[in-house]
Amino acid sequence: MILEHPLTDDERAFLERVATFARDQVMPHADQWDHDEILPREIFTRAGEIGMMGMVAPKEFGGGGMSNVTAALAIKELGKAYAALAMDIAAHNALSVGQINRFGSDEQKQKYLPRLTSGEWIGAWALTEPNAGSDTGGIETKANAHEDHWHVDGLKKFITSGRTADLLVVMATTGRTDKGKNEISAFIMMKDQVTPVRKIHTYGMRASDTAELRFENAKAELLGERGRGREQALSVLDRGRIGIAALAVGIAEASFERANSYANERKQFGHAIGDFQAVQWMLVDSAMELEAAEVLTMHAAYLQDQGETTTKESAMAKLFASESAVKICDRSMQIHGGYGYSRDLPVERYLRDAKLCEIGEGTSQVQRLVIARHVLKEAKPLKLAHREPREPNR
Repeated sequence: MILEHPLTDDERAFLERVATFARDQVMPHADQWDHDEILPREIFTRAGEIGMMGMVAPKEFGGGGMSNVTAALAIKELGKAYAALAMDIAAHNALSVGQINRFGSDEQKQKYLPRLTSGEWIGAWALTEPNAGSDTGGIETKANAHEDHWHVDGLKKFITSGRTADLLVVMATTGRTDKGKNEISAFIMMKDQVTPVRKIHTYGMRASDTAELRFENAKAELLGERGRGREQALSVLDRGRIGIAALAVGIAEASFERANSYANERKQFGHAIGDFQAVQWMLVDSAMELEAAEVLTMHAAYLQDQGETTTKESAMAKLFASESAVKICDRSMQIHGGYGYSRDLPVERYLRDAKLCEIGEGTSQVQRLVIARHVLKEAKPLKLAHREPREPNR
């Protein structure tokens, strides 16, 4: 596709390393990791060695200093090989690393970012709770000031890399606002302060460590200004949703490529099934949706690189790419028939993994609400010419 942001030689070299890493070190093990529902720790270390654990973070803190477009392309490429790993790395980059980089003090950046961007540490981001997800104002986890640090108590749920993370960025309430709503602040917490409750077994993304966590008088330090946690979270989610969109495009592309090849090779009634119009139309719809999803995703990433706020564009990219990925993967399974439904091929895994993209970092319904707010604000007043009332026909 044509990119609004032309890639540098360094960015192209990085993407070649990502493609080699995905092909040689990830794809051969994807089925086994999915079956075992676990990702080996060393795969994150290797990802760090090629620069994937701090792609957009500044070079002074060990990051790659790359564009958001390059990061999105890297997540897409890794998502084609194994979505669960790509999702964990996308969340690590956009959310935990992203929030510390954008809102942390100089001391916090120097202290934490180099170990996160190198892959020595894995970062997690803890917002969702049993009674709070899309409704961030419903957060019940509480933080209380204690001398030079804070104590956090509460429960978090559906946290990516929750049990394996070395560092967590946690949202908690720190009181009430003047309007009587929860005051939400962000905190940095180390893993020795976290009590893992359980791994949550999921429909797709099975190897990702989706976890439930408990905090009991957990020691934490304030990240950014007190009471600005919700604004911080929404800001990093703009980038996070671009990552989910890129992930969805990667899954969809892998699934489409298999379906397209299969349609040319599989013969029935003396013809390749791709000769039949019913199959052709499924492939055509998938090809168009895939192209449009990638354009929306890379456009949002490009605007991020220009320093623009992309709340609407990120939501559009995530919404369209995730819903398109589910449709594309479903068609791929239909084209493959029984082979697609079996576990002999990764086709069924693609469909399971794609579904998470419609849910994680804001459901499709929430994305529509976000987009609607912006679209309605952008409406221009109509200048209607005044017309005299007409007499009814007699």
